Formats: sequence, C-alpha cells, structure tokens
Amino acid sequence: MSEPRQPLPDTVVQGRTGGTNLVRVGVQNRALVLDLVRRRGPFARADLVRATGLSAQTVSNIAAGLVGAGLVREVPGGGRRLEVVAGSRSAIGVHLDPAHLVVVRTDLTGAVLAVEHVDLDATDDPARTLDTMAAAVRRVRGRRSAPAGIGLAVPGSIDPDGVRMGTPAQLPAWWSLPVTDELTARTGLPVLLEKDGVASALGEVWAEPAADDLVSVFLGHGISAATVAAGEVVRGATGNAGEFGGMPVEAHGRWTEVWEACQPLQQVRRAVTAGLLPAGIPLDRATDVRHAFARLCATPAAAPLVAEAGAALGSALAHVVELLDVPQVTIGGSAALAGGDVFIAAVRERLAVRLPQGPFPTVAATAFGEASVARGVACAVLQADLAVPAPAVRGAGPGRRPGGPVHLRSIAHPW
Repeated sequence: MSEPRQPLPDTVVQGRTGGTNLVRVGVQNRALVLDLVRRRGPFARADLVRATGLSAQTVSNIAAGLVGAGLVREVPGGGRRLEVVAGSRSAIGVHLDPAHLVVVRTDLTGAVLAVEHVDLDATDDPARTLDTMAAAVRRVRGRRSAPAGIGLAVPGSIDPDGVRMGTPAQLPAWWSLPVTDELTARTGLPVLLEKDGVASALGEVWAEPAADDLVSVFLGHGISAATVAAGEVVRGATGNAGEFGGMPVEAHGRWTEVWEACQPLQQVRRAVTAGLLPAGIPLDRATDVRHAFARLCATPAAAPLVAEAGAALGSALAHVVELLDVPQVTIGGSAALAGGDVFIAAVRERLAVRLPQGPFPTVAATAFGEASVARGVACAVLQADLAVPAPAVRGAGPGRRPGGPVHLRSIAHPW
C-alpha cells in the first residue's frame, strides 16, 4: 500500500491535521472529509485528496459512502464538487439558565430552524422546569422526523458520567440530578450533557472555516470560557475546562473576581445603590434580575457601569490571550449581549492597554445571539452522531468524560 499523501500545511479540521488509510480508523477519515465539506465546501474530490493527505481511492470511497448516506451531494453543474446536505440531520439544543430557557432545532450546518425562548425561575423546582423544557422540545421538533438527539447545556460543572449536573451555585436543587435521564424520560430522545461555555465555543467553530483558534466567553448569570485549539474545543480531563470566574481583576474601585465585576445581579445591586434603578427589585428572582439588568444596560447614564464590567473582562482575558496566543475572542451570553457595543468596546480597549505589544486578538460578540449556547449544544449532538458509527452504551459513548471525580466547584458563582 502506498504511503498516504501529506495534507496541506494549513489543513486543520476539527482538531485533525490529516487522515490515514488504516481501515481501523475509517470513521475518523469519514469525519475528516465530512468536516471539510461542511465547513469549507463545496469541495472537489481532487481538492479533498490534497487537503486530507488521503489517497484518491480512499477519498472516492468515503465520498461515495457519504453520498449514499445522504449527508453530501454533488453540486449540480459543479464539476463533481461535493456539498453538505443541510437537511440530512437535525438536532435539538437546550440551554438551561437560571432565568431563561432557550430551545432550538438545527440542521447539519448548524442553521437554526426553530427557536423558543421561555422566561423561568429554575432555581427551586427541577421537575417543573424539566416539564417546561420537554414541552418546548416538542414544539420546536413539530411533526418532523426524529432528530439525532437533544443536547442540554448547563451552568457549572458536570459529572464525568455525562448524566448528572455537578454543584452549580445558582441551582442548588439541581445538584447531582441525573438530568439526561429525566429529560429522556419526558421526550423519548437521547440526551447529551455539556457545559454552557463549551457548547458556546463548539457552536462558534461548527460551520466557520476561519474559527480554528479562539477563546469563547459566555456571560449570562454566570461566567465561563472555553478554548478552541486547532479547531478542537478543549474540554479538559473531566470535561469541565472553563474555570474563569475566579480571575482577579481591579474593578469598581477595588480588587475582586471577574464574575463579581460582571454578573448581572451584582451590577443591578450597584445600580440600585447609585440610583440608576429603583429599589424594590426582587433580587432573589432570576427573571426579575435579568429584566432589570436589561433595563440598566439600555439606560444611557449606566454606560460607565457597563463599561467598567467590560474593562474587567478585558483585564481577565489579557492573561488568557497571552497564555494561549489566540487571534480571536468571541463573547456571548445574555448579559454580554445586553451590554452591547458599550460592553464589547470596553473589552477591546482594556485588552489594548494590557497588551500594547500584542498579540491583539479580534474581539466581537457572537453572531448567533442568545441562541448561541443552545445552537452549540445541538452541534455537539451532531458531532457525536456523525463521529460514532453505532449507538454506544451508557458510560462508553460521546457523553462520557474521561478523568477522575469532579471537584465540587462551580463557575456559575453564587448570587
């Protein structure tokens, strides 16, 4: 058998730098080709040979298999170029936030086909919230064919078994709850559990050819961050990478942690003290805090307070950017989006001050709005479905996290 061709020097596809002709890793080769067509297509077969380093026969066989499975097709009149069939797979993504639920249905490209937003207070009644979640899943699914599964993105840590939440500080009633089993029982669909920050990062790289190295920050009622290196989301030994909230920063006149400098509840408290918001806001209700924070960010007089939070995040990110040498920072989550241009500009300005000699990354809000995390966890379901040739038993499938026990910790810090 001839030696495999060398892939193009800049070929990086979901963390893989080239294929191999060994039969036992045919699934990896198939995923490699499909990733290229999905993220960078349409692709001619000859270009796939160059991009992957695989032999022409191997690429031809993989392409025939993907066409036969309905995942890709030849572009009409396109010189045998291949493009992904967007409607060949779908998945449902659910993002659980203490104040808000987002449920989406996506196609294979990650395009959002249906979305629902539901305000809720999820802190004390998991059964009621799971019922609400299941009803929203049924609505976005409609009468269409069964999706590949449901992805559930949650705050805080998750257990390595991929079944249970850890100990999110804002959701004590959910601690150690087997949420995947509970949601499967209500919907009849398999459920994959993921951290909100990791899901957000995966959504950024799923269909974007240029997003191979970046830091994705999620700022909702908690804060987390995830790194993408060579197209692969870094999950860590237990699937719980993203401990970012404890980064020390100087903000609001004192040294504090970045979560406290940015979190909506803390900002609402400051705003009430400063007279920017009225007293009497029920601070123990996540939904009320969410709406009060949105009103605050829309108040011109509150711009300095919003900018101070953005500057704090920029200070924390400076360490991450220097450590990882990433060219791109993407920021999402309801709190960041509410802060808008004022918040993002403050992040950029502080990074410029802290990194005068570079490297200076591009900084932008996510293009996927408040559905970014739900969309990302739907993409995680698609990734697992396409990478694994047959359903796996519990504990051995894509939801399984390697490593030892998860420490009792949470990036979604206390209210």
